[in-house]
Amino acid sequence: KFHGVDEDIQSVGDFIRRWVTDNKRWASPKYLLGESYGAVRAAGLAQHLQSRYGMSLNGVVLLSGLLDFSTLKPGNGNDLPYIAYLPAYTAVAHHHGKIKGDRDALVNKARDFAVGAYATALLKGHNLDEATRNKVAADLAALTGLSEALILRYDLRIDPSRFRKELLREENKVLGRFDARTAWPVQEKAGDFPSYDPSMSVAKGAFSTAMLDYLAHGLGWVEERPYEILAHVGAWNWGKKNGYVTMGPRLSSAMVNNPHLRILVQCGHADLATPAGGILHSVAHMQVPVPQRKNISVAWYDAGHMFYLNQPDLEKMRKDLVEFMKN
Repeated sequence: KFHGVDEDIQSVGDFIRRWVTDNKRWASPKYLLGESYGAVRAAGLAQHLQSRYGMSLNGVVLLSGLLDFSTLKPGNGNDLPYIAYLPAYTAVAHHHGKIKGDRDALVNKARDFAVGAYATALLKGHNLDEATRNKVAADLAALTGLSEALILRYDLRIDPSRFRKELLREENKVLGRFDARTAWPVQEKAGDFPSYDPSMSVAKGAFSTAMLDYLAHGLGWVEERPYEILAHVGAWNWGKKNGYVTMGPRLSSAMVNNPHLRILVQCGHADLATPAGGILHSVAHMQVPVPQRKNISVAWYDAGHMFYLNQPDLEKMRKDLVEFMKN
């Protein structure tokens, strides 16, 4: 009833409708903010609330999110995630001093290279000639801080988990997935992939403590069950057979049917969970009329997936949200 893409959207949508009705807020401005998978939910809700209940939103904020899982999960000839992750690798490599120069300029260079020569090389598969392969590997090395030999060994395709393990291998450190600025000692030096996520280790205790303390002292509710920070609910109905879940068409539909709907995409440079390149690719491919594309804006932050844990990013995030709602 609840554990599925559409089931989730319908149940949350019904809750929103009932809350708005009970609190007499139908005439109030309405904004949705979805983080991570919540961005999938928010995009789907924008269309669902409008088409099912006639509830038009003023804005949707997609925080460290994704709209299309094909930008996240490689395999079966899908090279799109490698393209999407590259600018994040560049930002992270710059943070750790593995490449030099202006970060934003390097990230822009990586973004252009990713959708240009790199994408072309990946699409050619084993038909790529040796000279071009070596040239692309050299360019990737300059943008990621990884060695050309490593990049060639993995056929120009660097998985984010492998990047986290390899970038600081010589220092015996592993990068965080949620925030790749975090680098802690490896548990084991051998192996291709990290055995843990140090950025999750930083945040996990704080999240559970804050939630349970708020329930007990803020709401007067003593919860005996453990608070599941990452809830593995079991069988999730993705609603697709041999395909990727995508919310771009639904968000496009919401924007077409509500020309005043505005979208704010918030991205962390050090996010290796849902890289900015993925959602930016999805947004760029949304079927939205040209006049309404100005309703889509992007805000950048230095940290990772939960960039608001970084105080300067938290302050910038607040300013960005206030400005978004004022407009």
